[in-house]
Amino acid sequence: MPELSRRTFVRGSLAAGGAGLLTPSFLTTAQAAEVTVADPAGTVTLAADAASGAIRVLDAGGAHRLTLTEFWYAKDIRTRGATSVTKVSDTELHVEYVTQHPDVSVTAVVVAGLRKARVRWVVEGTAAVPSQFLIGQAVVNGTVRYDPLALWNRDAGGGIPYETRHGACYAMTYADTRLLLRLRESTPAFGGGVTAVHAPGVAAADGEGWVTEAVLVPGLMRAHSAGVIARDIVTPLGIDLWADQPFHVWNTGGAKTVNAQVVNQETAARQVLVRWTARTWDGAEQSGTRGPATVGPRSIWNTSFPVTMGGRDIAFVEAVVDDADPAAPSVAAFARTNLAVLSSYAYQAGEDSMFGLANYPWLLSGPGPHDVAALMRLIGMAWVRTAYDGAPGIPPGDLDGHGLLHNVQLGDLPIGKPAAEQQTWAAERVALCAGAGARYYECDNELNLVEPNLAPATYVSDALVPLRAALGDTPAFKVMTCGLAGLDSVWLDAFGAAGGWEEVDALAYHPGRGNFVADYSPPEPWLEPNGDRKPEYWNFIGSLRKADAARASTPDGRKELWLTEAYASTQPNRWGTDTYRHAAENVLLQLMFARAHGVRCVTWYSLDDGIEQQPREAEPADIEYHFGLLVRDRSPKPSLLAFATAARFLDQAEYLGRVTFSDPAVKGLLFDTPTGRFQVLWTRHDGYVLNADHDEGTTYYPHPEPSVDPWPTKTQVTLPTPAATTTVRELNAIGQETLHTAAGSRVTVTLDGAPRIFVGLDLTTTDTYPV
Repeated sequence: MPELSRRTFVRGSLAAGGAGLLTPSFLTTAQAAEVTVADPAGTVTLAADAASGAIRVLDAGGAHRLTLTEFWYAKDIRTRGATSVTKVSDTELHVEYVTQHPDVSVTAVVVAGLRKARVRWVVEGTAAVPSQFLIGQAVVNGTVRYDPLALWNRDAGGGIPYETRHGACYAMTYADTRLLLRLRESTPAFGGGVTAVHAPGVAAADGEGWVTEAVLVPGLMRAHSAGVIARDIVTPLGIDLWADQPFHVWNTGGAKTVNAQVVNQETAARQVLVRWTARTWDGAEQSGTRGPATVGPRSIWNTSFPVTMGGRDIAFVEAVVDDADPAAPSVAAFARTNLAVLSSYAYQAGEDSMFGLANYPWLLSGPGPHDVAALMRLIGMAWVRTAYDGAPGIPPGDLDGHGLLHNVQLGDLPIGKPAAEQQTWAAERVALCAGAGARYYECDNELNLVEPNLAPATYVSDALVPLRAALGDTPAFKVMTCGLAGLDSVWLDAFGAAGGWEEVDALAYHPGRGNFVADYSPPEPWLEPNGDRKPEYWNFIGSLRKADAARASTPDGRKELWLTEAYASTQPNRWGTDTYRHAAENVLLQLMFARAHGVRCVTWYSLDDGIEQQPREAEPADIEYHFGLLVRDRSPKPSLLAFATAARFLDQAEYLGRVTFSDPAVKGLLFDTPTGRFQVLWTRHDGYVLNADHDEGTTYYPHPEPSVDPWPTKTQVTLPTPAATTTVRELNAIGQETLHTAAGSRVTVTLDGAPRIFVGLDLTTTDTYPV
């Protein structure tokens, strides 16, 4: 049987197939038929029941925390008791299980060590499916959540540090302590979480069967620290950083506390020293040390340090832990996080808001719905792309309570079905969307990419036509096209020829973007002669212009335009993606252009880095993990502040037109708001292609730190101001303000490739300004 893809497996199918089988009740006191092992220090004890094979995990105080109940070696197929439990030594025992297939054998090798226990399942037999292995578990009076381990790395070729995965972890929390279960790999949606965890096997070293392993670490420590103890690599130290503030975003500036937890995974004590730095957007640096401190064997040390923030600010924080003796060989580990300050704001657009979120459910594995909704409102998001009863994420009724508007995006179209089935599907889809209170239904997703052989005419006849008929004369919601992957003119032409525009109210598409600035419209063709997409196909402003023209040329000319997946990817040290700084600049400019082209709404692809099936997991080689406005630890990217800056200025803004200059490389957009006009100005003297100096033989490109200004060419421009104006406000991409003094109805400002907002200038769309 082929391996299951973590990105394509139907959500929860293994959980639905197996979780309901976990019905036995496991006692919390030792049984006479148990075989027990413990580490010599008594920090962890494991007891295996001779009849059931269930393995109880007890902490240093003898309290029962977890039972490993049974083992699935294929979907719906599990062990059913034990044939034998053998004590090999005071610290090791083996469990031989009863299986449903005579050709399948399952053995658990259980070893207890200092604050660390290991359970290794060895599986043989043709009926075993290693991609479907599950470990049954029963948590005793505690809660569990997926909390994967990631470690920070520095590349020898330079660039920004990045995280790599080092195990899938399930963190259990009790009233008085914690317990971590670490696996090599896991997809939470494939198991039940509380009752079973997905633990795919790998081929055994001897080539006979498969193995999977769980490492258990008890103790009152953060999941990262327990994961460092659990891992089997040579680095003896680990460090974790966090702030006691949701998403590390405060409303006001001042001194903010960063917490640090150092862990020593060795079996001997070690004296350590922590050195920390915090750099802001303009490169200013704060730094200090903590320690030295002695950290016991497989124990932790907690410390903290202050970082001072301005009224609109972001700080990039790093802490390095190493041996306190400078003469000792380095055993350094490091961690990073970000802090931001973003003041509250009263948005006025209401239901006319053009900002929302496309994908968010996996964020709820950590912060609660209230914190998620509060952050969305803080940065100006008023829409959720999909919400309905039974869907992952915040239920529709709760979104209503948070003041968030919501739609439905679903596929499962009745393509090729009999007319009666298509009508039934349409009626059910109308009922689902209406019941959810959806304002719009986005009918499937990226069909031009994932279903290239599906003719747009068939999509129209088999899905949109029956859907429109089911809606009747007084539709409960509006209908969007499927969110197209890029602006696919070939697909849209066929769609229009098939009468598709008459069946929808809105065009939805996803303006992907490669390593180009947001205002780059590359020369056509964007397709190869065989129809394959060139890298230039994924551009922002060129595709947006095409989309605007396409919806304007429809029979009624009034179709809405939605960007239902917009993004600025920050995959680290890759030539084809944004740096953290460029991402913020492109976020600002993309949203400004969306308003300029009359986009009804932009739903940002993801609030946080990661994917739904494996939330909070690190994967530097996969672009899908890097579309968020928050990094993996749910702290802010500069993009988050840029999104909020654009949302606040565009809240009730009207686009007036372009501002032109004698130098065509100087660019400008003019907007009007109820409180006055503002302009967005920038230059393109440094070109439209980002990371253009990369080695063509590799995709690697060392991204600079976000505190580094990447634009070499600076252009001074003297601009007119109203006669009574003495001060002009300049705001950078993240909303930090600089004040300029105007004199004689003129002010001089410096421009480069980063877009900036100006308030207080006297510019028009009819004049040409000298440079």
